[in-house]
Amino acid sequence: MIDFTWLSRPLRARRSRTGLRDRIIANSAVILLVLVIATSYTASTSFNLARSVELLFHNSVSMQELRTVLRATQENLMGYLSAKNSESLREFIRNSTLLSNMAHKLNKENKNDDVFLLEKDLAYLVESYLASAERAVQAKRGRDVTEYVSYYEEARRGASYIEFLSTRMDTIYLGQSLTGFSSYRANISLAIMSNGVLLLAAFLLSIALIARYSYTITEPLARLSVAAGAVGRGEYNHPLPPYERKDEIRTLHDAFVNMQDSVQKAFIELTRKAELERSLMEERMRVLTYQHRLKDAELLALQTQINPHFLYNTLAAGWQIALSEGNEKTAEFLEKLAAFIRYSLKPSTRFVLVSEEIECVRQYIWLLRLRFGERFEFCLDIQDEALGCETPALVLQPLVENAIVHGLKDIEEGGRVLISAKLEGDTIHFSVSDTGCGMSNECIALALAAASPEDTRPQNGIGLHNVVRRVALATGGQGRVEIESELGNGTCVTILLPAGKIS
Repeated sequence: MIDFTWLSRPLRARRSRTGLRDRIIANSAVILLVLVIATSYTASTSFNLARSVELLFHNSVSMQELRTVLRATQENLMGYLSAKNSESLREFIRNSTLLSNMAHKLNKENKNDDVFLLEKDLAYLVESYLASAERAVQAKRGRDVTEYVSYYEEARRGASYIEFLSTRMDTIYLGQSLTGFSSYRANISLAIMSNGVLLLAAFLLSIALIARYSYTITEPLARLSVAAGAVGRGEYNHPLPPYERKDEIRTLHDAFVNMQDSVQKAFIELTRKAELERSLMEERMRVLTYQHRLKDAELLALQTQINPHFLYNTLAAGWQIALSEGNEKTAEFLEKLAAFIRYSLKPSTRFVLVSEEIECVRQYIWLLRLRFGERFEFCLDIQDEALGCETPALVLQPLVENAIVHGLKDIEEGGRVLISAKLEGDTIHFSVSDTGCGMSNECIALALAAASPEDTRPQNGIGLHNVVRRVALATGGQGRVEIESELGNGTCVTILLPAGKIS
């Protein structure tokens, strides 16, 4: 360790060495005062110019970003309406959300100012455009050609108005910035002259003061500087001539001599420890960043998978209904199917109300009854107190599908599925049980192993394995899945979640 025993010298001795320090402080204060006066004016005028340029840049970039996002939204809308491309729809939703956020940042207050009023008009135009675009998408989903063409034309006209208005605002911003810059330019000559006079005065005064005290201060400090440079090169035994005057430099001189020895002993150890700590911290940050990104990516991948067989079979059933029955039942079928698909495609990391999750299950059961008729019996036991709690989305429907596809696949009639949701203390209990063929202990162990962070087995679809994994990830390990089954006697899957309310 570095030796600081020199600090124990009598306080009276250190107090007697304040003459040089006081003179330096007094003269430095005078120099600094002159410099502050000289630079304050320069800073003020420079700030006005910087603010003008910043305003021009910020507002121009904001309008340019708005137009860029608007064009991307319009392009995605046209792509979806022309080809009903799901990728175009996703991009449309993403860009329209970004455009809506930009509109919310625009001024909507009533003020007698042209720029504020234009911002207000621009915000309302963007909202109107987004509303027309959304109606066009909905009409396209409903296959109403006349409606979505009409709404698309309305959205296109709104986009052109937004382009025009944002370009006009760019022009206004440019004019305001140039006005401020012109004012600054008119006074620049006076500012330069004033600054020159002040800086010259400060320079001459500084030269006089520095010349007066340079010999007293710089000579011993120069020796200390040479010795410090030698220590920096590793020459810890570099000789330092004695200093006889009793002032602050004597304190520095003695302290430096004492530190030469202690630094030589401590330098190697401190360098080694600092390098080791830095390496450990960097490694830890890399691991934490990797784990965080891995968790987000896994949540997204698990949530956004959809069973293509289910979509195919239910759409085939809708086609058969359209052939054999009237339009009302077909419309109901398509409405429930669309609602179910829309719920499945929401953002993957969200939590939803238990009531929303149950409604998704009800819609899914309705679709299953169209497909299987009265082949299976579905019973729901839902406690009202649980409906207001929150749950990870899409944890029940995959279990119901698993019960039908695997548990009851060989049962022609009499199969039964029971879905329940209850709030017990601080825990939500979901359960899905069936009277099917059951599961082996090996299959149960493989499914429950998905809760472990070390489990990296690839899985397809939103099956039991993925529900187990998603519950563990979404709740930070606080939630869990339990499976009770016996071959030939059915299966009961229970999900236990910490209770929470969505405010």
